[in-house]
Amino acid sequence: MVFENIRIKDIHSILHYTPNIKRWRAEKRKNHFLGITLSGSALHSFKNQSFVLSRNCIYFFNQKDDYDVEVFEAGDAFSVHFTTYEDIETDSFCLPIDNPDEIIALLQKAEQLNLVSGSGELSLLSTIYKLCDTFAEARQRAYFPKDMRIHSAKDYIDANFKDADCIDSAVRQCGLSSRRFGELFKGNFGTTPNKYLIQRRIENAKSMLDTQSLTVSEIAELCGFSDVYYFSKVFKQICGVSPSRWK
Repeated sequence: MVFENIRIKDIHSILHYTPNIKRWRAEKRKNHFLGITLSGSALHSFKNQSFVLSRNCIYFFNQKDDYDVEVFEAGDAFSVHFTTYEDIETDSFCLPIDNPDEIIALLQKAEQLNLVSGSGELSLLSTIYKLCDTFAEARQRAYFPKDMRIHSAKDYIDANFKDADCIDSAVRQCGLSSRRFGELFKGNFGTTPNKYLIQRRIENAKSMLDTQSLTVSEIAELCGFSDVYYFSKVFKQICGVSPSRWK
């Protein structure tokens, strides 16, 4: 599961705090951390990356990632500690932002809901999910700027969607790993390469069903589906009716 698809299991705590020690190591944690640095600065060193968290830096620390902290200047931080139903694949990240008001307001609201007994778990959970969405949007803007390689790959898929290996060919042309290609593709277009390919094939199938005197099996094959039963199943999931009913 990637960060954008978080499914929260439990909210352990919501903390507004100032660290009172200069150095420590965080390891074997049970919770993910999501928050913002309000003042001060500190170096957070992970296995493969390091962040200096300072004023108006938002951060997500994945529970799987251990790290060392060295405080340069003591300051305040505001964070949510939570668990999820599935492991999160996304690595820990830190981003400076220009306007922290919305994030601080959401954290304050979550803190109030968490303190008031009987305030409603759904309201608290809804607020935390909105906070996650805000973090995801900031991460998308920072980590997934427009990448012409990915846009060229999309054009390639559009032109060769009938080929069984069109995604593999697009990945090779970009010179990326399949995982990185998938991350960039979703970051640029909001969907995975496989889902985009299926949608592209179904759109072509709809056009052919409207205009061609061909059987459903023939149209399935011409649109890149080797199995007519799978084609019919996916078509109905997306369009709400079977291909024969559409025709």
